[in-house]
Amino acid sequence: MSVLEGLSKKFLLGVATSKDYWFVKDRAAWARLLGLVTGLEIVAGDYYLLAREAVERGRSEELERLVHRYPWEKCVFVEEKRSLEKRLLGVSVDYRACGSVPEGLGSFLDEAEKSGLYVLRYRGSPFVDVYAARPDKSRVIDVARRLLGVGRVYYFGDSENDVPAFEKADVKVLVLHEYNRHMVRVLSFDYIVGFKDLHRWLTDVLPH
Repeated sequence: MSVLEGLSKKFLLGVATSKDYWFVKDRAAWARLLGLVTGLEIVAGDYYLLAREAVERGRSEELERLVHRYPWEKCVFVEEKRSLEKRLLGVSVDYRACGSVPEGLGSFLDEAEKSGLYVLRYRGSPFVDVYAARPDKSRVIDVARRLLGVGRVYYFGDSENDVPAFEKADVKVLVLHEYNRHMVRVLSFDYIVGFKDLHRWLTDVLPH
């Protein structure tokens, strides 16, 4: 946190995350750009953007109905991601405490896709995301360039849902951890940094 706070005095820093505003707001005071719920909601200075698809097609309401009527096992953690106006934009279904894929998860995901919702699966990871509109973190880069006048973009990511943003970034930095080693082969990265070494990399390697 101290490294990021220091960098924020020299660079425009932003966050592109699957988390929502209510999770991020007190954890990223150094960020001038918040790309939330995998790009479905963006707060950039005085600008506020919300994915029109989630509002116009009633998918937010459909996601709300589906997730609350499903009989989840006790070992499953369902994290709801809500907009500033508390509209449900996405959910993460985390089953790492179960030890195996919970019974019925496949049926839930099939029903979500049939309802027009968007499902993101992650190779080798014990969780899955469902969104009310098409998730795309690259929207955050578009907003940074068009509304905030950002030039060169360094993008740090660690998941399949970062790929669209990686493809638009000028410099691609993969943050490596136990769940994403397969990502090394997904794209040609400019840098690959271990999660535990990230604070040192930001201090020693990032141009100042």
